[in-house]
Amino acid sequence: VHNFPRECVKDPDAVAQAMAFSRDLVPKFGRRVNDVLRGMLRPSLCASKGKALIAADWSAIEGRVNPWLSDRGQDKLDVFINGQDVYKTNAAATYKVYYDEVSKDQRQVGKVQELACGFGGGLGAFAAMGKIYGLKLAAPKARQMVNAWRGANQWAVIFWQELESAYMTAMRKKGEVSTAGKINYLFDGLHLWYSLPSGRVLCYPFARFEENGNLTYAKASWKPAADAEEWPRGKLWHGLACENVTQATAHDLLRDALRRCERENLNVVLHVHDEIVLESSSPKEDEIKLKSIMTTPPSWAEGLPLEAEVKIMGSRYGK
Repeated sequence: VHNFPRECVKDPDAVAQAMAFSRDLVPKFGRRVNDVLRGMLRPSLCASKGKALIAADWSAIEGRVNPWLSDRGQDKLDVFINGQDVYKTNAAATYKVYYDEVSKDQRQVGKVQELACGFGGGLGAFAAMGKIYGLKLAAPKARQMVNAWRGANQWAVIFWQELESAYMTAMRKKGEVSTAGKINYLFDGLHLWYSLPSGRVLCYPFARFEENGNLTYAKASWKPAADAEEWPRGKLWHGLACENVTQATAHDLLRDALRRCERENLNVVLHVHDEIVLESSSPKEDEIKLKSIMTTPPSWAEGLPLEAEVKIMGSRYGK
């Protein structure tokens, strides 16, 4: 489902009928047949007869987890606690205007800043994310936007530095724990381990310093090329470390929510990234339960403000 196109046809039942009776799909339902078929992938997932699908996904989960992990980002968390638009907050700080004066175009810049810069992203990350959202800025202007985000989010810059210092120190002091925010690192002489607030422990396998001083590890999920003499290795840097601990913690939140759904007898039929989908014969009642589960942090995530959008989709899955 992760690879399904997000765009769905507007009337999947009508498209399904047209397909069943060999009627023309274009131009009524789209410009090309393939476009229509792609738009039917998500809606092809249907609830059982007499039941409905309920979908819920967290709002800006990475943008909330990252400052919470840092133990330095309370100002950032307050933006979410107060119900403010984080993209507008970014834009207001960047353009030196009041929050209520942020324009639509300025907010778009604030959105790209938030999505591109949180894990140490620089000019390249900003340009790549800007391309996705139709934002094109000259390199000097783009660099200015990156620097503006970092200036307004000093907690992030310090957290990146602390993460790097912690895993480097752990590598040099075998068997000793080094801490950055809510994250702990330990090197056992072979693997670099790190623990999350949930208690889950993850690993950079076969970590070592290279001759150039870079810290590398074996890419456990990759396969070596046919002529490779050793398993492929990746470079650990502060942006990757920040991304890893943030996404892993967000995953722990999902695992916890799924367990609570099971305890509440909610029928989870699908989950992808930060989204949970239920099949329900009592959608109104289960919608309330699912909302409560996804906005109540587990005991190990005290102080983490969570928000989720919950929607009764009906008989078909979509976006």
